[in-house]
Amino acid sequence: MGRQLSVEHNRYRRVYLPWKMADKNRAISWRSATATRMKPRVLMPLAMAATACAVPWLLAHSPEIGFALQRGFALVCHQQTERSFFLFGGSVAVCARCLGIYLGATAGLLLRAPRRIAMQFFIVTLAINVADGLVEFTGLHANWMLARFVLGIALGAAAAMLVAASSESPTEAKRT
Repeated sequence: MGRQLSVEHNRYRRVYLPWKMADKNRAISWRSATATRMKPRVLMPLAMAATACAVPWLLAHSPEIGFALQRGFALVCHQQTERSFFLFGGSVAVCARCLGIYLGATAGLLLRAPRRIAMQFFIVTLAINVADGLVEFTGLHANWMLARFVLGIALGAAAAMLVAASSESPTEAKRT
């Protein structure tokens, strides 16, 4: 590895890489803006999944909050009981596929891929999810909860990877 020079700047340590020495104003900081923005983006889908899983418990202990959350999730999910996992004596506020999408989005925001690969992965997972829905609709197979959940994880991860790859600036995309 090349030699690295470091300089104290404000409270954060800046590391100047040898190829960036000519332009110190654009050096990569130890605590970059993308690292601080990444934390809330990763936690949001995880919080959505945790909230959806907590709804049955909230319906039993605090019905007003539980009902409000259940109605809120009804805007994005069909909430069919036979397609949802059961926790705390009731069904989760979203179906298995939607829960998988939320958890997959969390994983997808942690992974990095070039935009072209992320787009291909998204198209493949979307096609598989549509095919699974059509096959289930035609009655060729029954409700396979685990398959719906795993396909949802794949779709959520692909969508999040695509969003993350598309939101990067061109200079960030070149570094990875």
